[in-house]
Amino acid sequence: MAVISPRYDELGQLPVPLNEGERQVLACLARLDDEWLIFVQPRIGLDQPDFVVVHPAFGVCVVEVKDWAVGAYSQDDDGRLHTRCGDGWRPIDEAPRYQVHRYRTGLLERAGALVDVSPGLPAIRGVVVMPRCTTKQANGLLRRAGVIEAERWIEVFGGDDLDNDPWLVLTGLRSPRRRHWPDGWMDAVRRTLAEPECVSDLRLPLPLSTAAGNIAANPNRATIRRVRGAAGSGKSLGLAARAARLAKDGQDVLVVTYNSTLPHYLRDLAGRHCRELGAGLGRITFTHFFELCKRAVDDARVAGAEPVISTLPGLLDSYDLTLQQGIEAYRLGYGPRFDAVLVDEGQDFTLEWWNTLRRHVRKTVDGEMVLVADPTQDVYGKRAWTDEQQMLGAGFSGPWTTVNDSYRLPADMTPIIADFARRHLGADRVEPSVPAEYANGRRCEPTVRRWINTSQGESRGQRVGQEVVRLLRDNPDLAPADVAFLVDTHTEGLRAVRIIEDAGFPVQHIFATDGAEQRRRKQRFWAANGGVKGCTVHSFKGWEARAVVMSTGWGEGARELAYVGLTRVKGDRANRRAFITVVNTDFGLRDFQRRFERAS
Repeated sequence: MAVISPRYDELGQLPVPLNEGERQVLACLARLDDEWLIFVQPRIGLDQPDFVVVHPAFGVCVVEVKDWAVGAYSQDDDGRLHTRCGDGWRPIDEAPRYQVHRYRTGLLERAGALVDVSPGLPAIRGVVVMPRCTTKQANGLLRRAGVIEAERWIEVFGGDDLDNDPWLVLTGLRSPRRRHWPDGWMDAVRRTLAEPECVSDLRLPLPLSTAAGNIAANPNRATIRRVRGAAGSGKSLGLAARAARLAKDGQDVLVVTYNSTLPHYLRDLAGRHCRELGAGLGRITFTHFFELCKRAVDDARVAGAEPVISTLPGLLDSYDLTLQQGIEAYRLGYGPRFDAVLVDEGQDFTLEWWNTLRRHVRKTVDGEMVLVADPTQDVYGKRAWTDEQQMLGAGFSGPWTTVNDSYRLPADMTPIIADFARRHLGADRVEPSVPAEYANGRRCEPTVRRWINTSQGESRGQRVGQEVVRLLRDNPDLAPADVAFLVDTHTEGLRAVRIIEDAGFPVQHIFATDGAEQRRRKQRFWAANGGVKGCTVHSFKGWEARAVVMSTGWGEGARELAYVGLTRVKGDRANRRAFITVVNTDFGLRDFQRRFERAS
């Protein structure tokens, strides 16, 4: 049987369900041998053909399916299609041959940009299949090719030929001949068509572990809760699912973080669960604390109540000044308020921020509040506020709920990451552990790991960019959007971007030399957007990627950032490998290469 992407068990989650004719065509294609790779509704720029079928030797075929009944459509002498309407006919905008021509050219442009020599448009075959018709009937309907000369190369078939001779439909030959393509061409096609895991995840139900399910359900109906958890333990999934459930109950919910990119990721998670529950995503606000404070300041100024901060002029920079003004504005009664407030990556907050949310952003004392945190990922040095003595003033009445099992990290990476934490981080940490169902034999592909110790003076960004290009070229089924590279400075990030883009791969990144452009790029930084993801470790906290290429820095806080980078790799798909490459510049971490690359 041919290989199908997405897999059969995921086809029911397609954004546009397959119609009867498309299912019939897919059943015929699935009878091919497993050298054929069938892409179902792949994204090609703005277009989304029904199928693209790829064979390493016989070539590429774009298939557009028209599930049209015999006699329901007609074509006039100008090639315009009409559909039956009562006793007459009305024109329609359908142009099947032109659709396929556009798909071919779009695929050629994108795949051709990834190779030195492109084989040209003849390398991509295009067909229209009408499964309810015979080939004779289908060609009788689409008898004129259209106004574009290239449309004449688009052939039309019925269900009879597809059922009897799929080779003829896909290759144009009854006895296909193996062909030799330019170096890298077929890999470029597969890479262009590969569906990013971050996109396919959006179709799937939100997977909730026991711990995440407990966060989502709040079985004890607590109004204020706190959860400490290791990376990948489901804290964010549980928090997003809780937001969806509260929205389902008609509550207005705030999901708030410290960094400005994490709300985008949390919105995707909550959106998946809202679809499951039939809840309104519009009842949930996703933002970061600075933006919340800025809004409160704006509301106060519009009302003529400028927040006044009792501090010496110039003592605070503009960022900290806005935060303090926002907190004061909330104390004065301004700013949006919510029935429930859910905080992710809470270790990045302060006690004052939390109490502002608790006392002034939450509408009532009975409104729900949730704090999830991982002290091991405290890269801003704020963990002191989560010490038990400090938190006596935070409104909590019970102990932390602590979760260690990591369902997101690859099972073979989890002990390595825990070992890194024990060797190089402080005592206040929550180490990830392998869940029992993983340890007891759940099949997971081994992670592809690579550690590179760089020489003094070598550009980290340049080496990271080179490793991203190597990773993509060596793994044509790895979508660029599933690769993230993490560096510690914008300068090094821009160096990596140049190398990756020069190799023909698009990059979505947050790097810029001025603050305004950085903010604009962060606002556009979404998981499902195309291109390799480029980010600082700080701004990628809470995110995940199937493939991570990261650099380590040196100095204060560098090893905390290295730990965060290591924990960003996602390996919870049993049928897909994860990848992680470390470009190390810290001399004190050189010996960790042996532990990192060891098989077990």
